[in-house]
Amino acid sequence: MTSYFRSTTPLSEELTDLIPHEIHEYIISFLDHTPTLKSCSLTCRAWLQASWRHLLAGRTLVVHRENIEDLLEIVKRNLHSLTIIRFVEGLYVEQGGSLRLPFLLSPWIEGENQQTFQFDDYLPLLVGFKSVKRLRLGWVRGDTGSPTVLSLQNNFGAGVTSLELNSVILCSPLQFFEILHALPQLTSLMLVGLKLDSGRQDDEEAPGTTLVHTPKPPQLQEFYCNISKDVAEFIFSWIVFHGSIPTRTLAVGLFNSSTNSKISRFLSESGSTIETVKIWDAYAATDFDLTPCTKIRSLKMGWIHLSSSSPPGSETFVTDVLSTVSSTCLEEVLVVLQILVSNSPGVESDLDAFDWRGLVSVLQQPRFKNLRKVCFSVSSHTDVVSQALMKHIKPVVSSGKLPFNRDAFHVVSWTRAEYGGYW
Repeated sequence: MTSYFRSTTPLSEELTDLIPHEIHEYIISFLDHTPTLKSCSLTCRAWLQASWRHLLAGRTLVVHRENIEDLLEIVKRNLHSLTIIRFVEGLYVEQGGSLRLPFLLSPWIEGENQQTFQFDDYLPLLVGFKSVKRLRLGWVRGDTGSPTVLSLQNNFGAGVTSLELNSVILCSPLQFFEILHALPQLTSLMLVGLKLDSGRQDDEEAPGTTLVHTPKPPQLQEFYCNISKDVAEFIFSWIVFHGSIPTRTLAVGLFNSSTNSKISRFLSESGSTIETVKIWDAYAATDFDLTPCTKIRSLKMGWIHLSSSSPPGSETFVTDVLSTVSSTCLEEVLVVLQILVSNSPGVESDLDAFDWRGLVSVLQQPRFKNLRKVCFSVSSHTDVVSQALMKHIKPVVSSGKLPFNRDAFHVVSWTRAEYGGYW
């Protein structure tokens, strides 16, 4: 084959200056290759902002006790010249302390400086993050006050739509409400390890808090609650007290009848808009009801324990939850199984205790006609689980009683996402 070469002449500087920045940004927007975007950012000033914007889109800047001072140096430069600070969309501020650092960031080394920084002191200095949409505050231990709330409002409040409070102990429910009020554009809220006033709540109200005097919750489209049962009861009682919110994704833990009834009351108010439900902690299905979720498309149930020490009702948990589904829109069911035994005979014994018969019986109902995927994600022994599954569904498949295709069933090894609870 004959190679064809055509000589090119670069545009003159005068013509280059006439090209609108929007053209440069439009062309660069098609790039999804990190090294290329980095090269573009070093090519010329006209490409710099567009390159950084796309390079940092979807990424998270992690700030902790080991790099906070270096970050503040960049923040200072940002006051006088262009830096990446203006383009960061995700910010994770980990206060740190003890032996804790963000997962996989760096190993703990004996003798390492364990000094922690305080949100009240440092958060006011984090100015210029005008593009932040996702904010995560980690390891708050009841030692924050009004400076932190004011900084959230002044530095981030205008653009933040997603907030995660991870391993957080607040002095009172009032402080929790103040944080939410500082971020008025919130549509996504994740609460992980949240405690209010030492985590002790009493039924409908927290100590010293009357629901009548609480502010309305934000209009959340995504709501994730990986929290203790007493805090969960208070949070859901608070939301129900103020009426419905347009939630599309809900992630919760089911601990006992009391917690489940509070969540079910929330579903009766807001369930008509929910499309995805994730159950992180599957301890009890009593008084949990998905009937109001008439548009639900995806149902994920995690950490179903299969062992001799499993919580009572674990074997029938999946069946009990699916029995409350009324929607004909359900397309995906994911069940995350934790198998604690290492030998195959033990696995078979635990699997025999699982309510396969009840599960298959429920799935024969016409309302599941649109199911496209029924997946079991397991910690080990995928072959043994596959055999157990086929053993119980084969007779039903042969009789033609399933309203959906048998190819919808899958057994896979769970990933770190399932292990970390982020599935």
